[in-house]
Amino acid sequence: MDHSVVRTVAERAAAAGLVVLRFDVGGVRTSVGDVHDRAAHLRELLAAIAVVERLAPGLPRYGAGFSYGARLWMEAVLRPEAPAVAGLLLLAPATRVPKSSRDFGDLLLGRPIRDAALDPHSLERLAAIPVPARILVGANDHVAPPDELRAHAAAIAPVVVIEGVNHFFSRAVGGGATAFDALVPAVDAAWAELIR
Repeated sequence: MDHSVVRTVAERAAAAGLVVLRFDVGGVRTSVGDVHDRAAHLRELLAAIAVVERLAPGLPRYGAGFSYGARLWMEAVLRPEAPAVAGLLLLAPATRVPKSSRDFGDLLLGRPIRDAALDPHSLERLAAIPVPARILVGANDHVAPPDELRAHAAAIAPVVVIEGVNHFFSRAVGGGATAFDALVPAVDAAWAELIR
């Protein structure tokens, strides 16, 4: 929840007048739980929505996620107990998922990812997004290739490609400083389109 991309999305949502809640799923950093337990992560997402509902009753709710968080939202809105959201802001929802710690290390260093495999479930979820969404992705993203996202995203989920940045919205070869000058205007435009 403290990644610069996540913080930027939350700060820009607050600047747009939304009430914001950020959280880590179980197993991340010092949180209790298993980082690999997607079912628990979905329950945590629903619990976070319930908290927002109590804090800001009657207001429209939006979901936003970066990388794994975006994938989690795509799954959550398609479940029978789907949270009632007016829209989604999805940043770099990976369709090619790293499978090993070597892959994650290579991704951070900007090297080719050898073991990442195409996730057909991600492609199916992209095509089935049931609420208005905006998808932001870097032109140089290797785990959320822009052409792949464009080819599969639902018509109500246009893909906006940010030139010169990678999966981390950085101009570095791998993980690096966030290109706020490119990310912030794209996030502001996406929020404006979603909450109009």
